[in-house]
Amino acid sequence: MRQLHRILLLLTATLLPHLALAAGQATDLIALCYHDVREDVRGDMDEDEFAVSTAHLIQHFQWLKDNNYQPVSLDQIEAARSGGQPLPERAVLLTFDDGYASFYQRIFPLLKLYNYPAVFALVTHWLEYNSSQAVPYGNALRRRDEFLHWNQIKEMQASGLVEIASHSNNSHQGILANPQGNSQAALVTRQFFADANRYETEQQYQARITQDLTRSVELIEQHTGKRPRAMVWPYGSYNQQTEQVAKSLGMDYFFTLNGRVNKYPAQQNDVNRILIARNPTLQDFKNILLPDNQPETKRLVHVDIDYVYDENPEQQSRNLDQLVERIYRLKVNTVYLQAFADPDGDGNADALYFPNRHLPMRADLFNRVAWQLRTRANVTVYAWMPVSAFKPRGTTAPERWVWSLASGTPAPSDNSYQRLSIFHPENRQMIKEIYHDLALYSDFGGLLFHDDALLTDFEDVSPSALTAYRKNGLLFTNPQQLRDDPSLRQQWTRLKSQALVEFTQELAGEVRNLRPLIKTARNIYALPILNPNSEQWFAQNLEDFLAAYDYTAVMAMPYMEGETKPGKAKKWLRKLVKTLPPEQLSKLVFELQSVDWHKQQPIPAKELAAQMKLLARHGVTHFGYYPDNFIQNQPALTDIKAALSLEDYLYAK
Repeated sequence: MRQLHRILLLLTATLLPHLALAAGQATDLIALCYHDVREDVRGDMDEDEFAVSTAHLIQHFQWLKDNNYQPVSLDQIEAARSGGQPLPERAVLLTFDDGYASFYQRIFPLLKLYNYPAVFALVTHWLEYNSSQAVPYGNALRRRDEFLHWNQIKEMQASGLVEIASHSNNSHQGILANPQGNSQAALVTRQFFADANRYETEQQYQARITQDLTRSVELIEQHTGKRPRAMVWPYGSYNQQTEQVAKSLGMDYFFTLNGRVNKYPAQQNDVNRILIARNPTLQDFKNILLPDNQPETKRLVHVDIDYVYDENPEQQSRNLDQLVERIYRLKVNTVYLQAFADPDGDGNADALYFPNRHLPMRADLFNRVAWQLRTRANVTVYAWMPVSAFKPRGTTAPERWVWSLASGTPAPSDNSYQRLSIFHPENRQMIKEIYHDLALYSDFGGLLFHDDALLTDFEDVSPSALTAYRKNGLLFTNPQQLRDDPSLRQQWTRLKSQALVEFTQELAGEVRNLRPLIKTARNIYALPILNPNSEQWFAQNLEDFLAAYDYTAVMAMPYMEGETKPGKAKKWLRKLVKTLPPEQLSKLVFELQSVDWHKQQPIPAKELAAQMKLLARHGVTHFGYYPDNFIQNQPALTDIKAALSLEDYLYAK
């Protein structure tokens, strides 16, 4: 019995870690994305910012070995994903993109030396050129001998160390994305045909991406005898349609450039990778792999495209240049950018700045401005959009609007925000289609839901809303009971708050079908934070917001709340921050106001800077302001930059 007991103890000690993993404990996987490897890379200033020197790659491999990192294969990831053998601790996936000749000349010998598996992603069209032809690579031409040959690829695959993946056939390029001439990732962009002044149709887009990915898979199978099971998205860009095409071709793994750690076992298709750039030294490489506990910091400017728009194209172009230059000089990392037109400033969308099915298009401008800000000012752009304050073309039936009890009887609301009721099925479908069109024709990093997403303690009592309440268990004989009965009023408030959250999540889902990596933020008024009982006045609840969105944009605007003296404004801000538990601050973005809307005049930039410094002293790291009048230099850049900029901030990176 003692011998049996010892055997059982030994088995338990041996199997327990694996049993724990099999029971659902996730193992981290870090995936690294390399490109070309050369002998002559010039430090971190090489003209090819993604090239790594052979010497540095050897250092990276040796450090992985010395520190017990375990490079794994796609077979091992498949086993872990399927609930089989778990990944080892410190698992790393090595991937190399584009199909350079260095894969065979420099990388493959190192893989054999260290016995490391890797994934090689091929742009198959480049491999179809003959030795006398130049290969179009981005905006340049490269020699054919800079890329692999199929016999080399077949040899590497036969070694068992190399997994061949598709990197598209001929979609590793930009295509014309808007009338202003910007080029964007081919697989996720609706091509603009300048000669016909139109975008490609949905059918043309679907046919193009299907033909491209099919050709890539066929070439790989033809030359290697094996169909690829992994799709490496060019530029890390993909959408629901490209995923569906790839799946139909037998590819079940999708490689992105999200730069996040992967968890296994997990039923997921995406493999998030860290892009290796600027020829990292060994110390740089350690910093990439070791845990990063530095706090994220958002500094933002909230911008109206209405300031950019001008009927004169030349003036509009100058306005855009002025905006980009200002954002670049401010050294912020986030811009909330208006995607709707509101020339009268009432907060309602009179038109949109992108092609769409339901509202007039003032100009095809949002994608242009967002792209210029991203590529020239190096910021993440959030599309700032109403939730229901849209003015559709033509006459809209009264029952489709939000109704109020403020007059004593149910009637369309006279609130300054003329909102469509989110409980009306026709409205919901129309608004989802607007968001779909935004994502279809624009490239951006996030969504900011406008502060029109509110319902007062008198709203919404439209016919469709009352029907929805009854379906959700509210029992009342007339709408006035919803206000007069305390128990019903509380249930009504919660139902409205949750309905707004759920609808915005549906809208985000509509966008994520086309732009899967977007983050979400939503404006919240200050009163629901300062006085939780005021939820009934707005149908907004901070706990709901924290659970539903990546960030909550707090309208930290003392002048709007009646505190118009600098000292009282600061006192109000201190009270707002102290109301919040410190652990919530990482998901809150504080939006200050740069204009006193009661007096219609700018708030002095030095006062605004002092408010920012106050927030920073009280532990707030995410903040910015609205609006930015870059035409008038308001607030003054020289006065605001020191308080807002990330240029010298400790955790800017």
